[in-house]
Amino acid sequence: MEDDKFKSLFSNFEPELSSDFRFMNKLQRNLNSVELVKQHIAEVRSRSKKAVLIAVIVGFIVGFLFSLSLPYLIDAVSNWQLTLPSESILNTFAKNFTIIAWLVIGGTSVFAAINTYEISFSLLKPKETSAY
Repeated sequence: MEDDKFKSLFSNFEPELSSDFRFMNKLQRNLNSVELVKQHIAEVRSRSKKAVLIAVIVGFIVGFLFSLSLPYLIDAVSNWQLTLPSESILNTFAKNFTIIAWLVIGGTSVFAAINTYEISFSLLKPKETSAY
C-alpha cells in the first residue's frame, strides 16, 4: 500500500531541467574563476621566490660584513680583558666573547634577511591579470 503511495507521488514528478545554455554559462564562469585563482597563486609564488632570493643575498652580505669586523672586536675585547679582575663577571663575558659575537652575527643576519623579505615582497609589484 505504501509502495502505491510512493509510486503515485513520483509518477507525476517531472523536475524542470535547466537549459544547456545556462548550465554552460555557469560552468564557464566557474572555470574562469578557477583560472584566476591559479594565476594569482602562480604570481604570488613568483614574487615570493624573488623576495627569498633578495633576502638570502642581504642576509649573507650582512653576516659577511660583520664577520670581517670580528678579529678587530676580539683584539679589543682581549685588551679589555687584561684590565679586568679575574673573578669579575665581565671577565667571563670576555672569555666567551667569540661565541656571543657569532650568535649576534647570526641573529643580525637572520633579522636582516627576514625584514628584507617582508620589504621586498611588499615592494614587488603584482603582474596585471586579465579579467574574464
